[in-house]
Amino acid sequence: MTEITIRIIQAEDREAVVSLWHDVFGDDKEYIRDFLNLLSTCGYTAAAFCGEELCSMTTVIRDLSMETESCSYLYAVATREGYRSQQLASRVLDFCVKKEQKDGRLVFTAPAEDGLFAWYDRTIGAKHIVSCSKKHAGYLPEAPLLSIEKIDAVSYGSLREQILNNYPHIAAGQDYLRLTDCLCSYYGGGLYRIGASIAAVYPEGDTLRCQELLPGPDKEEDVVQTLLHTFRVRSIDYRTIGTGTDYIAAVSPFPRSDWFGLILD
Repeated sequence: MTEITIRIIQAEDREAVVSLWHDVFGDDKEYIRDFLNLLSTCGYTAAAFCGEELCSMTTVIRDLSMETESCSYLYAVATREGYRSQQLASRVLDFCVKKEQKDGRLVFTAPAEDGLFAWYDRTIGAKHIVSCSKKHAGYLPEAPLLSIEKIDAVSYGSLREQILNNYPHIAAGQDYLRLTDCLCSYYGGGLYRIGASIAAVYPEGDTLRCQELLPGPDKEEDVVQTLLHTFRVRSIDYRTIGTGTDYIAAVSPFPRSDWFGLILD
């Protein structure tokens, strides 16, 4: 039987991670390399090796916090076809959770679909569910529009903390926001200031995908319509402050069930 080894990847494993990520998620390899380069400043990738072959992986992003708690986000869980149903992903996740908890960090993930909440509960005990408000809106031809500009991670982070100052939230460091910008920019979007509001968005066909929309003092509808007109799409799906949609599964309980955070999924 082939020996299974779980460990943090080294530089010589990088292209194997790129290959697995590309095969499972379909992302461009140059984007994956850019993401991994940014990740090296704020996290790591752990993997299961079957002999010499990298066959399952996840990334751990550490540049997050809430109040006095440091947080770790499990992202991009993938297993090579032919090695599935062998609990390799479970073993990699367990390795990461134990490592992060040993360092005193709160661990969470954002299941890509509702059916995965139960799987993460069984796998790593991620039973503490956090919700946000997820909304959908359509294009209105006659709508008041605000000023809009693309901004960098530093500016976005500063505005984000101002808007969320009085609301419980996961604070995102500059390195994490650069990862968010990398993802959104790859798909043709980015980090934006709209009036006094902010959003992390990218277009997908005729719909705008919004990782978070924080309206600040502006009318939410005006922010939404400005984004729709700017990207020339028919509709937008976005997350914002509130409750109603489960989106985070945490291994340890958050202080509140509506603790708002910016996620990549």
